[in-house]
Parts: sequence; structure tokens; C-alpha cells
Amino acid sequence: MAEILSALDGHVIAGRRGAVTEAPGVILSERQGLITVQLTAWPDTAAGVAAKAGEIAGTPMPPSMRLGITGAGGKPTVLQVGPERWWFLVSPTSDLGKRLQDGFPADQAVVTDLSHARTIVTITGPKGRDLLARILPIDTDPVVLPAGSVAQSVVHGVGVLLHFFATGADGDIYDLHIPRSFALSHWEWLVHVAEGLGVEVRG
Repeated sequence: MAEILSALDGHVIAGRRGAVTEAPGVILSERQGLITVQLTAWPDTAAGVAAKAGEIAGTPMPPSMRLGITGAGGKPTVLQVGPERWWFLVSPTSDLGKRLQDGFPADQAVVTDLSHARTIVTITGPKGRDLLARILPIDTDPVVLPAGSVAQSVVHGVGVLLHFFATGADGDIYDLHIPRSFALSHWEWLVHVAEGLGVEVRG
């Protein structure tokens, strides 16, 4: 597989900026070290493909398009991004893409490598959810967007996918999957909006 070059290479400048606060309200970074494998089934094969894909990947499949499965212990993160479509986020050294491809003939499902097509920006910090409320036209209340949530929305007319990845030392962790062509402009805008909350960029 060809080396994945980040669309943000040279543009993620670490440091604090914006509102002066004792601790940053928002922490932004690019999530690297993952590849995205898309599995697409047909309407009449989707149920069987999902069951078999879970066996191949060794992980449960998402119960719906609203909740993802966050990988642990070397297992992939799995997101359902359409009625018959799933994303598997795995290490570049993983052979899951090949195993999925070998597991399904074309009349059942198609496997596509999307690793070069998306940039993942991670948003965390005590005011991370406040930032989400400023950039996405969706309800970010914890009741509506609990842990594990997946939501598809738009930023400046560009389709993005938000995954409530986990909760860490700095607060809730959200991954924003952005089409590569718009990654740089969206990154610069995110940093600008986050400055009002006090932002730390981590390289």
C-alpha cells in the first residue's frame, strides 16, 4: 500500500492560542496511523454480509447508523455509514481489507480503500462539545449524542461524519472525518472558531 500523506502536513502547528484560560477549552489534533476500509453490500445481501464481516473482523457490528463500535485490544473501530455500508478503521499493517475482499464475491459486497480520501480531526477538551455546537447543525446534547454516537452532518456544505470515539483524560473525544479535498480549509476554520474557547493544537 502506498504511503498515506496527510492533507494537513506542515499545517498542524502545535501550541496554545485564542482565549487566555488556565487550561485549554478545546484540544485539536489530527488522528493518524489509521486506514479506512469501506465495505458495501447490496440491499438483499446486507444482513448476511454484516454477520460474516463481524466474524472476519472479530468484532461486533454496529447496531445502527447512530452508534459505532470503538475498537480495543487491536480490534477495528466499525462505523455504519449507510444502510448497506460500513467503515473499518484499522492499523496500516492490518490485513483486514484483504480478508474482507477475499471473504465476499462481488455479487455480495465490494471492499474499497478510503485511506487517502478522508482526514480525521480529533476534538477533545472540556469545551469540545461547545465547539461542536458552533460548527455542526445538529443537537450536541449528551442525551442526543451519547458515547459511541455517530452522526453525519455538513460543515460549510461539505458532508462530514462525527464519531464520539471515547472519553479520555482531557474529556470526551470526537473524531471528525472530513473529505481530504476540504481538510485544510476546514482545519483552519476549526482552529479559528476554537480560539474563542481557548484552543491547544497538538502535533
